[in-house]
Amino acid sequence: MSMVDESLEYWESIRGGRPVPRRSDFDPTDIPRLLTHVVFLQVIDGGADFRFRVIGDAVRSVSFGNHTGQLMSSLPHISQDGPLMTGLRDAVTSRAPVRTPVPYEGPLKEVVLRDHLILPLSGEDGEITHLLLTIDLIDTRRRMLRAS
Repeated sequence: MSMVDESLEYWESIRGGRPVPRRSDFDPTDIPRLLTHVVFLQVIDGGADFRFRVIGDAVRSVSFGNHTGQLMSSLPHISQDGPLMTGLRDAVTSRAPVRTPVPYEGPLKEVVLRDHLILPLSGEDGEITHLLLTIDLIDTRRRMLRAS
């Protein structure tokens, strides 16, 4: 099972009978194998922007830096109308998983994005407050970014 499929299976398991699992249902200790490949975002103003809360080590190691705490809109390499922001906003408005190809944008030409999944999480009021991204990257030189 791919790490993206594993992430979706976990999301489904904590969702229960609700349309979207609550943020309080998410426990990172439930998915230790995936943690280095996740990005956890806080939704700002209903999806107008997103704040990086957690960036897994595998993702951070191939990024332009550690953006934890920063707003996505503050990053010059992320287009407000590009596929990443569109996918994030789609997950907020649809209240459903979004599995869409997003090209890797980072400093390493050898890194390729294999798969990408955006999972919405809600607050107690049902509004989408957070997004959990699982990012499956391949470093064509080492293939070390795969979860074991």
